[in-house]
Amino acid sequence: MKKIISIILTLAMICGFAALPASAAEIKNGKTNYPYVFVHGMGGWGSDVPYYSLSPYWGGGLLPGSETDIVRILNENGVEAYAPSVGPLSSAWDRACELYAQLTGTVVDYGEAHSKAHGHDRFGFSYVGKATMGKPWNLKDKINLVGHSFGGATVRLFTSLLAFGDADEIAATGKDTSPLFTGGHDCVHSCITLSAPHNGSQVANQLVDPKVTMVLMATVLNFIGMIFGNDFLVFAFQLGHMGLTPKQDQFRAFFSPKGIKSFCNANDNCGYDMTLCGAAELNEKIKLSPDTYYYSYTTENTWDITAPELPDKGLSPIFYISSIMLASANGKTVDGIKIEGDWALNDGIVPLASARYPSCDSETALSYEKEIEKGNRIRPGRWYYFETMTGMDHFDFCGTKDYPMGFEEFYFGMVNTANSR
Repeated sequence: MKKIISIILTLAMICGFAALPASAAEIKNGKTNYPYVFVHGMGGWGSDVPYYSLSPYWGGGLLPGSETDIVRILNENGVEAYAPSVGPLSSAWDRACELYAQLTGTVVDYGEAHSKAHGHDRFGFSYVGKATMGKPWNLKDKINLVGHSFGGATVRLFTSLLAFGDADEIAATGKDTSPLFTGGHDCVHSCITLSAPHNGSQVANQLVDPKVTMVLMATVLNFIGMIFGNDFLVFAFQLGHMGLTPKQDQFRAFFSPKGIKSFCNANDNCGYDMTLCGAAELNEKIKLSPDTYYYSYTTENTWDITAPELPDKGLSPIFYISSIMLASANGKTVDGIKIEGDWALNDGIVPLASARYPSCDSETALSYEKEIEKGNRIRPGRWYYFETMTGMDHFDFCGTKDYPMGFEEFYFGMVNTANSR
């Protein structure tokens, strides 16, 4: 009961600062009502996989049997919402390219320059006639992007590419360059991140830095593609462009030492992008679109390793070890960053210092609640971070079982905030 009351009070405070109506479980008619595209994190899945109906990533508690699906609920309440699937283990760049193809109903184009640099095919699956929103997105009608965890890096890079393009890709292919890389598209109204590792996570360093771990992972993925094809449990790993899983016209993949080597050494995967150095490299590529509103929501539920008892704040058992790994790095230097203060506080996967906003944008980032309290205008082209929701872990935005109340209220409040301007 104490935990439930704490969650309710936290959500009520956030919604109050956001100037929402008395009933947070209500979607108000705001200034805008653009579609919402939800992008899952590492190891996630979208609504186009059969398993989603049994356990929606966006509300299923990551376990079968849940009837909660915020995408469905939003649609039932007049908010157009979608949840596409992108590569669960792919890099932010590859995922952004896959997201673009699904929204526009085109063939995935990973870019000539990028593909050559990372040793994989330029083109991937075709989504012609299968656009996520029913009809191909024209890059003129605006959308809202919501990214959980590594989905945050995906939507940030996606927004930046649309606005500014990529000079290397333009130089490599000229007139044949995908519109994703040409820039000049003001079509993302808001970019919303939920517990996103903007500046990386020490956990990723622990897992990725030992090369043997990445070799083993790539080998296992290749054998899964050889034995099961593209459908393995809930996942379609979408690594056909690397040769690890089947291409669209293949039934099974072939053993690919080249693909395994590329996956491990080219740093073109989500694991590397989530290391502290990988995230810093990614941040150098990403610019803030001057016409896009940026909102960041964070959670914190650190296991105090000095306490002998197990955490009682609702931290999921799957995060016990990872939370300790993050907190125990306190005082150490990882990839040139001194781990202290909010770098040790975490939600089980992502340090709080990483989740608030990208460090490269720290000079302009502002507290949303404080700006509302001061009566200041919320402006595009800069980050606004909300007060951290303590006592909640990394998966609580996905409606996990220890977050039974306030789930719909949170997302309705998020929509109201984005729609209000």
